[in-house]
Amino acid sequence: MKRLFLISLASITILACNKETKKLSESVKTNTATSSVKVNKSNSDIKKTKPFNWDEIQKSMVDIGAYPFVSPPKGMIIDKEYSTSYEFDKLEFFDGNSFFVLDGKVERIKIKMEDDKEWQEFYFQKSISDYLKSIGAQSLFEGQIPTELTQKWGEDPNSIYEHMHKFYAVDVVNQPVSFYVLKTPNQKIGFQIGSNSKSIGVVQLQNFVQTIEKISADDIYKAIEKEGVATLYINFDTGKSRIKLTSYDIINEVAKMMKNNPNLRISIEGHTDNTGNAMDNMRLSESRAQAVLLALRDEDVDVSRLQSKGFGQTKPIETNTTKEGKAKNRRVELRKIN
Repeated sequence: MKRLFLISLASITILACNKETKKLSESVKTNTATSSVKVNKSNSDIKKTKPFNWDEIQKSMVDIGAYPFVSPPKGMIIDKEYSTSYEFDKLEFFDGNSFFVLDGKVERIKIKMEDDKEWQEFYFQKSISDYLKSIGAQSLFEGQIPTELTQKWGEDPNSIYEHMHKFYAVDVVNQPVSFYVLKTPNQKIGFQIGSNSKSIGVVQLQNFVQTIEKISADDIYKAIEKEGVATLYINFDTGKSRIKLTSYDIINEVAKMMKNNPNLRISIEGHTDNTGNAMDNMRLSESRAQAVLLALRDEDVDVSRLQSKGFGQTKPIETNTTKEGKAKNRRVELRKIN
């Protein structure tokens, strides 16, 4: 009888264990199913990346002043040696999801402390960001751009940095950056702020206007008769006196001008910017002026009516501190010989 009781007790225990096991199994299935639903729901909630849209930027009615719309905080000044201006260029921006490019008039401004005092990073960042927000600028992103995104700019460090220097006034590869945009009734503006880089990038959006016009023989002659000199921008191979094929249209117009005015005598004068060695620039300007003379000779212009001179970097007509100024200084002048 006692043995029968023990067997019955064991059977009850086994049945109880089986029920608990079944409950546990059902619980696991339920939790697994619930977890699966949550994961699917989470995936459906992920936001899709949207491109930047100016229509979503609130318009500011505040007086924002004159371009470039921002100045250094008190105790700081613009470092003119390392700051550059561009009539038309582009800067790249990041809104936390994607990159986009804004083009127009661009300033790359380098800031330094007055009297070479120690740089005050937080003071600079706080001053600029608070000011931009006060005039209605909207913050797009603040922080370090993820490395996995900047690495897509190139296959090696050199190409990555080349991209950065082309599109940014700030070191966005190694340091944090702040991006702002500002929309007014008449303007759209982007700002890059780098407190570590001590830099500000500003782009004022504008449509590109083509300013290059075909120069005719009559235009060249009228300039010489009115001003005594005609300024031409003839393209040469970099650092050499070989005339590029794209500039032979100008050479042909000069030859036509000389043939239409057989009594005209001109001095062909070469000029460079200040890049490189001054003596090398003098020799380069001389050889380029001579190359133009020989090109006119090949177009059957009598060389007795021509002279060539080089002035190197000694007679700039614009500043050599900007890309645009340097381009203006690299020129050939045709001066009338009386």
